[in-house]
Amino acid sequence: MRFTGREPDLERLRHWRDDASCPGTAVRLVHGPGGQGKSRLAAQVALLWSADGWDVLVAHHRRDHSEPSAESVHPVAGALGTLVVVDYAERWDTSDLLALLRDLGGSVTPVRVLLLARPAGHWWQVLRYRLDRDPGVPADAQELGPLARNPADRPGLFTAARADFAEQLGVPDPKGVTPPAALLRHEAYGSVLSVHMAALTAVLAHLDGTTAPTEPTEVSACLLARERDHWQELHRGLDRLFPTGPDTMARAVYTATLAGPLPHRAGLRALREIGVHTAEPGQVLTDHAFCYPPSADGTVLEPLRPDRLGEDFLALSTPGHTCGYPADPWADEAVAELLSGAPEDPAPPWVPAALTVLVETSRRWPHMAGRLYQMLRERPWLALRGGNNVLIALSEPDVLDSALLEAIGSHLPLGPDIELDVGIAAFARRLTEDRLARTDDAAAHARLRTELGARLASADLHFQAVVEYQEAVAIYRRLDPAGYSLEQAYGLLIALGGLGDSQAALGRYEEALANTTSAVEAYRVWASVDSAAYGPALARLLTNQGGQLWKLGRRQEAVDVTEEAIGVCRPLSGGRAPHDAEAALGAALGNLGVMLLRMDRAEEALTVTAESVTVHRRLVAADPAAHRPGLAESLHRYAAVRETLRTDTGRAADAVAEAIETYSDLAGVRRSRFAEPLRSSRRLQDDLDDTSFPAEFRRAALRQGADHVSVSPDDAYAVAAALLVRHADRCLAEGQSAKARDLLTEAVGQYRSLAGTAPDLYAHELANALHLASLAEARLGEFASALAHTTDATELVRALVEAGIAEPPALAAVLVANAGIRSAAGADLSLALGLAREAAELYEQLVRRAPATFGQELVLARHLLAEILHGLGDHSAADEILRAPGNAGRGES
Repeated sequence: MRFTGREPDLERLRHWRDDASCPGTAVRLVHGPGGQGKSRLAAQVALLWSADGWDVLVAHHRRDHSEPSAESVHPVAGALGTLVVVDYAERWDTSDLLALLRDLGGSVTPVRVLLLARPAGHWWQVLRYRLDRDPGVPADAQELGPLARNPADRPGLFTAARADFAEQLGVPDPKGVTPPAALLRHEAYGSVLSVHMAALTAVLAHLDGTTAPTEPTEVSACLLARERDHWQELHRGLDRLFPTGPDTMARAVYTATLAGPLPHRAGLRALREIGVHTAEPGQVLTDHAFCYPPSADGTVLEPLRPDRLGEDFLALSTPGHTCGYPADPWADEAVAELLSGAPEDPAPPWVPAALTVLVETSRRWPHMAGRLYQMLRERPWLALRGGNNVLIALSEPDVLDSALLEAIGSHLPLGPDIELDVGIAAFARRLTEDRLARTDDAAAHARLRTELGARLASADLHFQAVVEYQEAVAIYRRLDPAGYSLEQAYGLLIALGGLGDSQAALGRYEEALANTTSAVEAYRVWASVDSAAYGPALARLLTNQGGQLWKLGRRQEAVDVTEEAIGVCRPLSGGRAPHDAEAALGAALGNLGVMLLRMDRAEEALTVTAESVTVHRRLVAADPAAHRPGLAESLHRYAAVRETLRTDTGRAADAVAEAIETYSDLAGVRRSRFAEPLRSSRRLQDDLDDTSFPAEFRRAALRQGADHVSVSPDDAYAVAAALLVRHADRCLAEGQSAKARDLLTEAVGQYRSLAGTAPDLYAHELANALHLASLAEARLGEFASALAHTTDATELVRALVEAGIAEPPALAAVLVANAGIRSAAGADLSLALGLAREAAELYEQLVRRAPATFGQELVLARHLLAEILHGLGDHSAADEILRAPGNAGRGES
């Protein structure tokens, strides 16, 4: 059909595309009920923008068995920009949408990501919140209202659609085809799809000499009846070539609309589970594919399209409606059979899709809603098996009553769940709102808000979590102290601890430390009375407090309280909550290992990180969903310490390989959280690999990068750049300065591009590459470029140190290099003097903490400082520095 209407919507999208204030990536959600024309609008936008010179791509989720159709727009060479269309965006995990946006970053031309979805509810709020934390990706929403909202517009839409259908069906004069009597009065005809369906049935009725249906449900029933006639004709006409009868085909279509598309083996299983009894299920799949060809190779049971018609088919085939369409008694139990199984059984692959379709169908068909809710009352755990999308849909207002909310809520996991945290957060908010409305008890309100804060924090929604925790703390503090119960006092401490944790996640370390410290002081008293009951919570808070102290630069205090946390945990492994104590112990050991390594206490760090791995293995054996991230992190830290010590690198290689395998699995579920740890472990693996430098290095590096990382081109270039830097470092050590310069020039270019889109991830690597490039160029006498690179490196590292991302030794090293290059070039010796003096002062501070590590660096920095002073003619000051009694003792009290 020809595209009609929507000019204002097309213009708004065109203005969004051409917005000069956003030259990079931008996101827009187009949302509206099913049948409103979202997909049709996106197809028209794709055609128009492609004609304007834009590249148009369609994103498909890895769980989506469909593929772009043969009519998808092909990439345009030298495109002005790229449009990426994501249909059914509400069915994507937030982390996967964020990963898609990250993959699209770095383009030199504009990128516009068009999300299509029915609802713009919690899933969109979560995505907007995440995008708000990245000011480089603006996002907004555009509601697609009914094209025929005004009944006066509907006849025009009907006439245009009638003309198109008449032309395709060979009706020479369609003027005698009249619109249905209900076109102007029925609300459902506000959907453009409903108007088009009415036009099609009217033209078909004109051809057949029959009366066209009037009501929207009658229109659907009419089209579905013609489908059934088609199956009957195929069965009669082709006989043995199409042995599947119409009744069996209807059940196959029912199954496909609920569960499809599926791989072949899963399709056979779905037919068996739902009760399509036939001696030849493979033949049923073959005949179904003849009627509804799969959109992807290797799949079967392609659903009935468009979605709205498929939903109507499910509803009309299921007993309980009064529309005159013959229902199949088989369907009365079909959905329950397809979704049968105990909560401990593995979920079949079609469960999320089937529940999503049921939820959408239930919005318009009350008898289907009744079946869905009854099934959830009997098996409330199914809501969680539907995944984030179903949990979010069930969280909408006025969908579930209090009893059903509570039934599903009783099956929510007690702790975090990597796969479901976003959906659980949405459901927990709805459940909390319902509970709050049913009680006036202030203490209960505080407890409920604390629990909601924990759910939001698990979904990384820390801004929202802080709001809930703060409200809970305020309520607890308003309670009458004279009537304070033990439960209320304990609740206040939980709220304070959660508040501190979420504030720390937002970088608000001073506030976080104040709240965490308040909770720690009280927990110390409680744990002294009953260590088994309160010790694990105290240990968790101490670990958090240690991390916050570390971020504020109070490092020895951080180590002290983290060691205290470990001391609290160790005696509790056989107590009332051994799992809680083990979890707290594993977290504290992991944090302490990092602190010790950064404080040049690697031997101690090795012992601590090895124990952390052991503890996390026990935790994973008991609860893999909660503790696999911790195991991966502990394995990485253990390997990093062994790499630093250069001891038993075989064990280090095994540990980092296991970390990579675990992070790869986790990144497949929530990539925004685990993509960077995965990259970090792969870089560590490269550092442990001494055979990764073939002769054709650049080509091999890029190839290795691509082999190591399958999720993003940026990842491949990051690995390749890291390999280039490693090889250049070796070339510098071997005196091959020219080769090192060439490798580092390429690495700097790659890291500049990567840091431009993800500065938090790649700024440190860029600074290191700039630093090494300046050293190579200085050795070759190329002082102009060396000065430029060392200046950039110094500014970047200084900013990283101030942000707490890099350590002071890194700044001292680039300061020495900067001053040394300026001295060798004879350029701005006054500036060189200031840089060298700052470096020497930094090393003096570092020597107090680790004389064996930084003593020689201090000597070199002072000799450079004296050399610059001689160059400036201040020989007495230079000689005084060289006569210092001892490098490690200078400045000590």
